[in-house]
Amino acid sequence: MAPSLLHPPSQLSPADALQLSQKAPSVLQNSLSTASSSPLSALLSAPETADLWIKYENLLLSCLRTGDQRAAHQCLERLVARFGDDNERIMALKGLVKETDAQNTEDLEKILKEYDQILKDNNTNIVCCPAL
Repeated sequence: MAPSLLHPPSQLSPADALQLSQKAPSVLQNSLSTASSSPLSALLSAPETADLWIKYENLLLSCLRTGDQRAAHQCLERLVARFGDDNERIMALKGLVKETDAQNTEDLEKILKEYDQILKDNNTNIVCCPAL
């Protein structure tokens, strides 16, 4: 069965992930590039579906996995435009993109500090397992 952008790419083989990421140019070209909350815009544009945003997220993950940073950033931009910077899922995806953009250990440490700050700012309750 051919891989689908509607299914999470986490269990895909490297070849299937590459096959999906190679669809990025056509998916990005033929899909909604911006989201708007304007009623007039909603009437004049193609209908927005949940499948579209699932495709963008799964395409982003496949592109990150195969090293297509340009397409991954385009997917992320569209997701951010639709759901906003403060959406927790978007924040997680932004972190993944930053991690793959990191050039060295110092960059990764900076990202980890950003994660810590996000958790502090959001007063997130995290249930941790006690050390065994």
